[in-house]
Amino acid sequence: MPVIRQIDQWFVEEVLPHEQVLLAAAGRMCGNGEDARDLVHDVFARVLSTDGWQAISDHRGYILRMARNIFIDRVRRSKIVEFRRILDIEDFDMPDDAPDQHRVIAGKQMVVELARALDTLPEHFRKVFIRRRIEGQSPSQMARELGVSLSTLEKRLARAVHLLTEALQPCDIGHRASTDEEPPFSARQHLASQS
Repeated sequence: MPVIRQIDQWFVEEVLPHEQVLLAAAGRMCGNGEDARDLVHDVFARVLSTDGWQAISDHRGYILRMARNIFIDRVRRSKIVEFRRILDIEDFDMPDDAPDQHRVIAGKQMVVELARALDTLPEHFRKVFIRRRIEGQSPSQMARELGVSLSTLEKRLARAVHLLTEALQPCDIGHRASTDEEPPFSARQHLASQS
């Protein structure tokens, strides 16, 4: 009885649905259907032999990039290359989904602000928020362990989200990002007045 490997199941569920997109891109690069199908076959063979397949998050982008790289290798090895194909390769750029410097800095500042705001939450709100939203625990498990009803747990979580949203208002973040001083009405004061 054949055993289905995890990589095979992943391939069928995550990679194979992008076959038509890959075939269209390979057709644009290769110029004919037979070479395009051959390129797609090579991509699939390499994907199935990739060691770190579990870490791939953008499956479509990964296989398209791999197709481009394989095609470039083929062009380098061939003795005769159509000039038009080289131009097509240059136009076949994948969009860079990586955040720019400004988004990275803004993200880091937001994490610092969230940590500060979390520290100001009353203990029972902070505990519920961290266990549910950060650690991903199930509500029923949390309710059992904390000895509260699901309704109470949901109310605490909603209140924690509300207090965090209030504490992370854009005016506070902008003020803190531009100076080292505390804003006139800090998140700690705000949360203390809300609890």
